[in-house]
Amino acid sequence: MKSMIKVSAVIKSTLQLPRGVVLTLALTSLLSCELGLTQSNSAAAVVNTNTTQLSQRLQAQSNNLPRAIANRILRDASKRSGVPRRELQITQVTLKTFANPCIFNFGEICTREYNPIEGWEVVVRVRQDSWTYHVNKSGSQIVLDPKVSALQILPKAIAYAILSDASNRSRVAIADLKITQATPKTFGNPCQFNFGEICTQQYDPVEGWEVIVKVKGQFWTYHVNKSGSQIVLDPKVSAINKS
Repeated sequence: MKSMIKVSAVIKSTLQLPRGVVLTLALTSLLSCELGLTQSNSAAAVVNTNTTQLSQRLQAQSNNLPRAIANRILRDASKRSGVPRRELQITQVTLKTFANPCIFNFGEICTREYNPIEGWEVVVRVRQDSWTYHVNKSGSQIVLDPKVSALQILPKAIAYAILSDASNRSRVAIADLKITQATPKTFGNPCQFNFGEICTQQYDPVEGWEVIVKVKGQFWTYHVNKSGSQIVLDPKVSAINKS
C-alpha cells in the first residue's frame, strides 16, 4: 500500500512539472533508448564482419597453393600451349580429397575404391580457355584434364606436318585445310595405331593423337605419335580417293 502511495506521488509531482520540462525528459528517454539500440546493432555488425573475415581467411589458408607447385603447373601449361608463362593466370584453386587415383586422373568410369589423394583442383586461364589440373599435395603428380582441347596442345610442328601430308595428297593448299579435332590417345599397340581392323591383344602402347582434317567436304582421320615421327592416314580415306 505504501509503494502505491509513493508511485502516485511521483506521477502527481511529474504532472505538476512545467510542460517543457516534461517534453525534455521524454526526449532524453527516447534518445537513450535509440542510443542503446544503435550500440547493440553496431556490436552485432562487428561480430558478423569478424566472423565473415575469419571464414574467408580460413578458406584462403586451406586453398593456399604453394608457389613452387603453382610454378610447375604454369610451366606445364606454357609448354603445352606455347603461350609465355607471364601471360598465363591461375584463376581458381580448390582444396580437394580425390577418392582414388582413378578420379584424380580424371577417369570417367571409376570404381568405388577409397584410396584418397589429398591435393588441389587448379584452373589456369590460357588465352580464351580454362584448363583444369589435378595436383597432389607434394606436387609430384600434376595431371591435365584430357578433355582440354588437344587443338591447343598439339605441337605446331606436328600440325604442320599433318596438313602438309593432306595437302600433298589432296592437291589443296595448306591455307584451305583445317584441323577440326585433335584428341590425345594411347593406342594399345602398333596395329591399332596403323588403323588395323583385326589386331592382337598385345599391349605395346603408342602415345599420340587422333587428328581430323577437313579437306573440302571430307574429314580425314590421322594417327600421329608423340614425336611426330609417324603420321598415318586412315586407309579408308585413301581408298575413297582412289576410287
